[in-house]
Amino acid sequence: MIRRFSTKIFITLFLSIVGIGQPILAKEPLPIIGWELAKNQDGIKIYTRSTENSNLLSYKAEAEVSAELSELFDFFQDTTVTTQWVYNLKSIDVINQQENFDAQYYVIYSTPWPVSDVSAVLDATWKYDHAKGLLKNSTISVAPGKYADDDFIHVPLISTENHFQKLEDGKIKMTIEVAIDHGYLLPDLVVDTISVETFYLTLESLKKVDYKKYGGNVDLSAIDFAAIE
Repeated sequence: MIRRFSTKIFITLFLSIVGIGQPILAKEPLPIIGWELAKNQDGIKIYTRSTENSNLLSYKAEAEVSAELSELFDFFQDTTVTTQWVYNLKSIDVINQQENFDAQYYVIYSTPWPVSDVSAVLDATWKYDHAKGLLKNSTISVAPGKYADDDFIHVPLISTENHFQKLEDGKIKMTIEVAIDHGYLLPDLVVDTISVETFYLTLESLKKVDYKKYGGNVDLSAIDFAAIE
């Protein structure tokens, strides 16, 4: 039981950055309570939201960074540095990557004692709207496949949707949203406290990156769509 709870909390961050979001709600829509500001510090805002009669909790993080969209995209594609900024990410391997940058990753997360390390296979997609200056990313955990017997705890289903909006002042507004089912172990207040701090630490790292080191060499036209809803 402890493992189930900890697993869901500590994999949240990487899922919220690297990449088809799918809802993990019941078939009938449940009433969703509005976003509540949980933390506002150093230009980083973290919001929480819950769904009535459900264990589903949602988190949204907002921050601005100085970068071009192509530089930011290049940075996210560089898996050699991902463990330096994603909270508790121990390792990441690219299983495959398509020309349109759809990719699948195998990741391992380091978790605090007494919980064992956890792993996940992630499907990631990217879309780009040149007209709106908007880069969109979504990720979902999938069946572990050949990694089913890797001796790690496997993460549950988590849905993410992320927007990176180009602003007029040479900055990008990052909006990172993830929904997780935290289980039945601890009160929502405890779960929120852990997840909010996890989001904050990762966004803090992203704000410190020198994106100019990434030349924006990736051609975003490969994922350019006329509109992103």
